[in-house]
Amino acid sequence: MWKFALLLVFSLSAAVTATGGLESRIVGGVEESIAASPHLVSLRYKKNQSSPFEHRCSGTIYSESIVLTTATCVIGLEANHIHVLAGSTYRTGQDSPLYLVEKYLLHPDYNIWFTDNDLALVKLAFALSPFPTKEIASIPVADTLPPSGNVATVSGWGTTVAEANAEYSDSLQMAQVSVVDQAECRQIYGGNRITDAMMCAGAGDTADACHGDAGGALVYQGAAVGLVSWGRDCANAEYPGVYTNLVHFKSWIESEAGKL
Repeated sequence: MWKFALLLVFSLSAAVTATGGLESRIVGGVEESIAASPHLVSLRYKKNQSSPFEHRCSGTIYSESIVLTTATCVIGLEANHIHVLAGSTYRTGQDSPLYLVEKYLLHPDYNIWFTDNDLALVKLAFALSPFPTKEIASIPVADTLPPSGNVATVSGWGTTVAEANAEYSDSLQMAQVSVVDQAECRQIYGGNRITDAMMCAGAGDTADACHGDAGGALVYQGAAVGLVSWGRDCANAEYPGVYTNLVHFKSWIESEAGKL
C-alpha cells in the first residue's frame, strides 16, 4: 500500500507538487453511497490560478467547520488553493457544494520523513450548511482502539488497483479490513517504524486503502479510530495498512479544534 507519504522520504518538493505521489484509493472494495459514509469529503487542490481543482486526498468531518486529514496531504499547500467537496458519492461531484478552506493546522510533532504524528486540522471558511444531513455529517473520534481481529471499514475515491499511475475511482468505494495488534504490526515493519501515533489494519486482507484515500477515516462501531496514512504497496497481504491513531490524538484534536 504505497501511500503518498512514503514518497516524501525522497523529496518534499516533489511531494508538494506531484499529486501522483500524494494520494491513495480503495482496492478490493465495493461501491457505496456517500450516505453510508457522510463524514467523508474530498480535498481538492489547484496547482495554480489557471488549473482546475482536482481530488488530492480525503478528509473526515469532525464538526461543521473542521475537517481532519493527514498532515502529509496538506503540508506546503496554500490554504486558498484547497477546496472541500462534501456530500457527493462521485469524485467529480458536479452537483455538490464546494467549501473554501480558511487555514489548516499541522500537528506540531509531525515528522515528514517517518510520517509520524500524521494529522492536520482543516478550518473551513464557512460552516457546512445545511448540517447535518444524510450525506454530510460529522463522526466522533473513538475513545479506545478496537481489539485486534475486529473488522473496521474505510472508504475513498482512490485507485482500485495497486498501480502508481492508475486513475482514481469516480464512485465512492468501501472496504472492510481487520484491525492488527500493535505489537504484531511493529514486528512486521521492524525496528521503531510503528509508533504510538499509528495503528494498523488489513494484514492478510485482499482489501485496502490505496493511492488517493489518505485522510479518510477508519471506522469502527460508528466512530473514527484512524486516518489512512501510509503503508507498503496496496492490499499487500504481508504488510497491513498504517493509519494515524486518532485515539492517541483525541485530546489534542478537541483542544485545537476549539481554537481554530
